[in-house]
Amino acid sequence: MERKFVAVSVSVGVLLGVVNCFPAPDQRDLIIDFHRDCLDTHDVLEDALHDALNGATPEEHDFYLHIICAAKKAKIINDDGIVNTDNIEQDLKDVILEENMANVAAIIRKCLVQREDTLTTIKEGAQCFFKEEHNL
Repeated sequence: MERKFVAVSVSVGVLLGVVNCFPAPDQRDLIIDFHRDCLDTHDVLEDALHDALNGATPEEHDFYLHIICAAKKAKIINDDGIVNTDNIEQDLKDVILEENMANVAAIIRKCLVQREDTLTTIKEGAQCFFKEEHNL
């Protein structure tokens, strides 16, 4: 009986050790990785995105060009500047962790409102989003 208990305990310990070798992805890292190409294309530093996610929205024009790029990549705005938030959950499933998705999707739908031009749509939408409790 004691041997079975020891064997089971060792097996569970090994299993937990293997699981811990593959830590859960960090939400912020997933977002930065998703934005990487757009950050680089528009010469925006990763720190600017971290600052924005922490609630300090920048005024730099290039930052919002980067956000337009990321929004197109996320399929929440098309090349013509038309907002489409119908498929956020599917389109961002590899970027937003499941436990954050409902909140993030609701904030995007609230904040990303079609405006007179793409830059205004993105700038106002991003500023709204970054002020919300998005937990990213």
